[in-house]
Amino acid sequence: MRKPGPKTHLSVLLLATILTILIKEEWQVHMMVALSVVYLVLNHLSRKVMPFILVYVMSLVIAYIMPQMLGTMKLVFYSFARMMPLVMIGATLMYSPPGSLMCVLERMAVPRPITVMICVLLRFFPVVIMEMQAIRDGIRARGIFPHWYSALLHPAMAYECYFMPLVVRCLKLSAELASSAELRGIESKCSRTSIYPYHFKSVDAVALLIYIIAGTAIYGGGIIR
Repeated sequence: MRKPGPKTHLSVLLLATILTILIKEEWQVHMMVALSVVYLVLNHLSRKVMPFILVYVMSLVIAYIMPQMLGTMKLVFYSFARMMPLVMIGATLMYSPPGSLMCVLERMAVPRPITVMICVLLRFFPVVIMEMQAIRDGIRARGIFPHWYSALLHPAMAYECYFMPLVVRCLKLSAELASSAELRGIESKCSRTSIYPYHFKSVDAVALLIYIIAGTAIYGGGIIR
């Protein structure tokens, strides 16, 4: 089964943003997260569902158990939990082929600098996650932090062994991504083609229709209640 394309992802992300602003009840946020889970499954990203749910639950728990004197931090965690549907929908763009996304943005008359910025940014996040995992495996292989809580006991060493290599690696990755994009003709003024299907198909219409109906029901339920 073909999964929805970047056009649908952008449309759903826009709808999710509007709904996130409009909804007020807590149960509506839960339903939005559930709807985003369904959308991830439709895009063959079922393995990514559980980490998002865990982060969402942990953010809510921390926001509820945090004392009132830490009002700012409490608001930060609660706001992050409310933004989780947007993060989940945005994950579909992160795992979309950059070529198809660029074609869609160009045909939407999005300025080229913005198109390049979005594509490089979305491509950068998965690479950074892979680098973080590689650094973590290297630290474990050297036996620097034998236990999961060892980094908490030695924060200065954790910063030196983890974040400094990550910063240096990110600088190199940015140069590599820029060179790769230039090699692929990102500065070319010709119309871009893509080997990936990016036209609006029936599966896109079905996914968008389901999201519109479900989102309207969630928003309408809050008004009726």
